[in-house]
Amino acid sequence: MPAIPKTKTSQTVWVAKWDHKHGEDLTLHTTEEGAGKQCAAWAREELESWATPEELDFYKNLSDDDLISQWGELTGEHEYFSVEDHMLHSADVWEEVSEKTIKDVDVFEFPANK
Repeated sequence: MPAIPKTKTSQTVWVAKWDHKHGEDLTLHTTEEGAGKQCAAWAREELESWATPEELDFYKNLSDDDLISQWGELTGEHEYFSVEDHMLHSADVWEEVSEKTIKDVDVFEFPANK
């Protein structure tokens, strides 16, 4: 049976996203800062895989924000990090629609269907 929103009880969640050659990794966070820290942690864990020994000290000393912003360049544009915001709806947002409600809904017909 179709559902319609009941009340708008929602909050923002933040997705930390790492696009790489094997796919993508995602984690959910309650703050944008937490999602950003996850991206920085992933980058620091993988730093030695991408940076040459000569570059390593330079990249290790970058701030988290600078490291993330330069990650695409470091990886030859093969990997990226991003943080996205999404709305998380609680379970009580949806309410079942009665059969009567469904019958009362007008259906839009395209002129080609007449």
